[in-house]
Amino acid sequence: GAARVNNGMDTLPDQPPLPLRMLYVEDNALVREITCDLLAGDIREIVAVASGEEAIGIFEAGRFDVVVTDVSLPAMSGLELMRHIQEAAPSMPIILASGYPLDAVDYRLGPTIRTITKPFSPPELRALIQELCRVSV
Repeated sequence: GAARVNNGMDTLPDQPPLPLRMLYVEDNALVREITCDLLAGDIREIVAVASGEEAIGIFEAGRFDVVVTDVSLPAMSGLELMRHIQEAAPSMPIILASGYPLDAVDYRLGPTIRTITKPFSPPELRALIQELCRVSV
């Protein structure tokens, strides 16, 4: 995996990582790497991929607790990926990340879907994942 660097931005280092396996879909390699580094202490295991197609291949092969996907992906969009995952696993928690506010769509998408605006902070995403997955640490 990527080298994990302590960048001095660790908030609440006493909080153990959430005992979850997260699938993270982001086509921008730099954003993907930075986000994984920043979330390394918050999520037990992160599998990061660059496309919706890649995510579907991995999703069907492995078991995840939560999916975080960028909305604007090349070829298959994050919304298309969300629909595909919902067909395979209707109760899968999915977080849609977008550079544009998507709050209005949250509750139209279903009880296991949330949105977050990019750029987001690790504590923001962690809180959302905890709420969505009903995880207490």
